[in-house]
Amino acid sequence: MEAKIQSRQLGSSEWVSEVSRILPSEVRASVLAQLTPTEDEIKKQASVIEALKEALENHSGSSAFQYSFIAPQGSTGKKQTQLRGASDIDLFVALDKEHYRGSLDLDARNRHSAIDALMESMIDKWFIPAVANLDVQSVQKTFSQHPYLSLKMAGFDVDIVACFHLSYDELAQNGPITAMDRTIHHTEYVVNHLSESLREDVRILKSFVRTSHTYGDTCAVGRMGFTGYALELLIIFTGSFDAALEVILRLDSDPVDPLERSLPTLKQDPGFRDDHIFIIDPTDTGRNVASSFDRRAYDLLKILTEQLVDASRKGDHDQMMNLLLEKPIPVAPVPVWFTKHSIVREFESDGIIHYTVLRDKLHSVAKKVVSELEREPTGEERFGKVISEVYFDDDRFAVGFLVEKPEIFSTYERKGPPLDLQEAVEGFREVHSDTFERDDYLWVVERRKWTKAESLIDALLQENPVEGLKRVSQGATSAKLQHVIHRYVLRVEDDFPISTVQG
Repeated sequence: MEAKIQSRQLGSSEWVSEVSRILPSEVRASVLAQLTPTEDEIKKQASVIEALKEALENHSGSSAFQYSFIAPQGSTGKKQTQLRGASDIDLFVALDKEHYRGSLDLDARNRHSAIDALMESMIDKWFIPAVANLDVQSVQKTFSQHPYLSLKMAGFDVDIVACFHLSYDELAQNGPITAMDRTIHHTEYVVNHLSESLREDVRILKSFVRTSHTYGDTCAVGRMGFTGYALELLIIFTGSFDAALEVILRLDSDPVDPLERSLPTLKQDPGFRDDHIFIIDPTDTGRNVASSFDRRAYDLLKILTEQLVDASRKGDHDQMMNLLLEKPIPVAPVPVWFTKHSIVREFESDGIIHYTVLRDKLHSVAKKVVSELEREPTGEERFGKVISEVYFDDDRFAVGFLVEKPEIFSTYERKGPPLDLQEAVEGFREVHSDTFERDDYLWVVERRKWTKAESLIDALLQENPVEGLKRVSQGATSAKLQHVIHRYVLRVEDDFPISTVQG
């Protein structure tokens, strides 16, 4: 099946007819020389993993919990697709589900609470005491779908996560118990399908997506970007970095699916109806790996993929390197017109709630703010077109808004019922004494409560606080967010009237 996908995709475009067509050998070698972890880095990762694993296995607290194995997952585990200097360690403790039937046989609501309690107990009685004698820092119980332990060791960010050890058949028939239960099978699939050359292609593709600021749950553009597993699948399914680029360019119309289902066929599935791109999980063909990827992130990645292809056609190796190697988001001034229309607020995390939870809540608040900014309660236009974005960097979070009309008149004309609806007209006039007629409708002049977008934003943020975040003065994170909106978000939000606000 994979060979069919590879052949179909490689044969559909001239510019990927040769494997080396897009990425010249000298560019590939130069990029890999900077992306590939050094031998010392890999040894250091292995040493940290082994030290943590031994500490967990040998601690007396382990006897209270029945587990099948402890093993690293993700890019620093068996897959070995990590990038130099950008490697986290995910150490999984796979629980034997048969010993936890009392919790797992409960109804869904009580089961979730029971699993939370189980994992909190593991962290408190086993994980934290086990690592206490190691040279670790920032040890903290963190909450996402379920609690887990995060820490730093030897310069690496480490997560110690519990999951349930499910067989492939159990996962296929009943689905996962926790969101982490699929990870082990993802690792095995990738390991079994990656050659060393494809592993290099994965690293290049990961770096390109990171450079585009559309990677994973820390992406700067959109709520969620392309995950490492999704990019590994693109390389496995297509057989090369070049072919993966072609797939990215038409991913919104041509799904990546081991079963080769068409987009209309996939859209008929109620579970897929709202998904805009598809990368189907080969370990569970009823799951779309890309279901959570933000449309904004995909649109930007598509634009930058076109730029990379164009740079290759022109032989512009410097531009290719710029697009393939990640650089920090600059803290640099934005144009004056942009500053006049942008409003940014910055927050600091207390470090307890997982950053993805804070990110999601801040995005939800931003969506509510945009809705309030764009329309009066009566439905009339308020501050015009508004776009928002959220950016976070370590413990600092920023939410930003680009507003078409930052300040508006104190009154507006509200459209009432058509004049031929006598009963509605009478009712409208009873409520409003100063109505007037125009264009066969009844109208009234309403006084606005809010005339400055900034004031309404502050009021709404105060009314909708995010637990775990406190307001702080604007700093580097706010400046980076302004750069992200100006440099990247505006490229994909083409309905914002840039020419109007610049004028």
